[in-house]
Amino acid sequence: MPREPRFSNTLNTLPRRLAGVVLAVALALGVVASNAAAHTLRFPGSSPSGAKPTSSGAGNAGAAPVGPEEKIAPDSPRAALSDFNRLTRAGDYDKAARYLDLSAVDQSDGPILARHLREVLDRHLWIDVDKLSAEPHGNGDDGLAPDREELGNVPGAAGKPEPVVIVRRVDRVGARWVFSASTVAQIDAWYEHLENRWLLEHLPKWALLFGPHELRWWQWLALGPMLLAGWLVGFAITRVSRLVIRRVMQEHSVETARKLRGPATLAWMIATCYALVPWLGLYEPADAYVRRWFSAALLVAFFWALWKAVELSQHTWSTAHWARNSLTAASLLNLGARMGKFAVAAFAFVAVLAELGYPVTSIITGLGIGGVALALAAQKTVENLFGAFSLAIDQPFREGDVIQVDGISGTVEGIGLRSTRIRTPDQTVISIPNGKLAEMRVETISARRQIRLYCVLGLAHSSSQQMTQLLNGIESVLRAAPETVKDGLSVRFVGLTDSAMNVEVAVMIATSDYAKFSEIRQSLLLRIVEAVEQAGSALAHPMHSVELVDLSKARATPGH
Repeated sequence: MPREPRFSNTLNTLPRRLAGVVLAVALALGVVASNAAAHTLRFPGSSPSGAKPTSSGAGNAGAAPVGPEEKIAPDSPRAALSDFNRLTRAGDYDKAARYLDLSAVDQSDGPILARHLREVLDRHLWIDVDKLSAEPHGNGDDGLAPDREELGNVPGAAGKPEPVVIVRRVDRVGARWVFSASTVAQIDAWYEHLENRWLLEHLPKWALLFGPHELRWWQWLALGPMLLAGWLVGFAITRVSRLVIRRVMQEHSVETARKLRGPATLAWMIATCYALVPWLGLYEPADAYVRRWFSAALLVAFFWALWKAVELSQHTWSTAHWARNSLTAASLLNLGARMGKFAVAAFAFVAVLAELGYPVTSIITGLGIGGVALALAAQKTVENLFGAFSLAIDQPFREGDVIQVDGISGTVEGIGLRSTRIRTPDQTVISIPNGKLAEMRVETISARRQIRLYCVLGLAHSSSQQMTQLLNGIESVLRAAPETVKDGLSVRFVGLTDSAMNVEVAVMIATSDYAKFSEIRQSLLLRIVEAVEQAGSALAHPMHSVELVDLSKARATPGH
């Protein structure tokens, strides 16, 4: 039968079922990835200068790093906000209250207002102090009144944005920038509308301190239960999905869903964590940091699903009828699956590093520059890789075949990208580089359809009649055996020596199983020996004649 119809039927059945499930998972991952990207790019607040968050937000913890020629005036907006951030980060709200205009409120409420303002800014407005003016009178080109700066907006009680303003004040202590009286008057109202206000008021003081990457310690501790909750939700959803698929779809789709449960669980886990992130009330650089790691984990789930899809595709195609009947197809599928997994792993590595903020472009550029050195150092590796392709295309043997190469015989256990492993009859494993193996003379023993029996019999000297009877008897034995191939059978008198008359016997045995061949060979040899005996002949044995001479008599004889 032609292969094309079977190939077409396979395309219309198994791969379509596989494609349906994989497509559903890919769509789900794509929706979650889009949602993740939207959250990653969303900033709760914005600064008028268009500042972007940094990876650590360290600029808010102290004096901002500046160029060597830029000088920061001690009474500038940048110096004031840097000091305010440093004091509130350290929990010293008494000193931080000096940067609030308390003229319209009770002076004793200064530390509390400073703490509440810190929480409001952390939740709704990220201020990059590096973008603030380093001049004593602020930025004169912003269109605002002199000695006045607008840092951004936060949502008010009615949900409308309300400005956060700092102004320059001069008193007996000196000139400094402080949060304006109108801003200070709104702090309590802003604080009352924070989603996590209850936690902020009841957690211990140490839990409110900032840890690595601008996350408070209670937020670091909350990530553990959040991940556990996400995993439980992901496990439950994938479990229910498998039960539904088992009821409404065929067994092949159930097996596919089972293989993809790991990536699906991880994807639903990350989606749940994304939904829970706002509950933490993260400062914007911390929010970006956490979401960046969640996005990287989502990419891991996506590429994990692709890895599983490669395995499932290999299994689906290799079980097709056209692939089972083609030696080349089976080996090419194995090699293609390995190359596909390698490509998935490479793309996953680059994508995850890029999502985490590493300079992937610089890494790739560096790899390109070092390509020549790498090529020189990896000549053998590249040679072996191309040798693997050559073996896969030429198909001199495949896994499971018995071969003989360079005096080594054994069973091929695996054909890798670098070397081929051969299991010898002594149960040792020999690895031969593919580049070298592709150039060697390889004898594939498993490919033979028949096995040749060949031997030379040394018979005792006999008459021509006995030899003729013997040759006919051996040939009759071989032709009577059902396992022998009659075409090409040969029994010939080929030589005469001092001690034997040599008869050459050659015949093909119709089997490719060496164990069965050994049994047939033993039976035929026993019958040949019987035929020799019936002909009145015998197998020759090497003989030597030794003559003993009496030396005393030899001396007495004249002439010696």
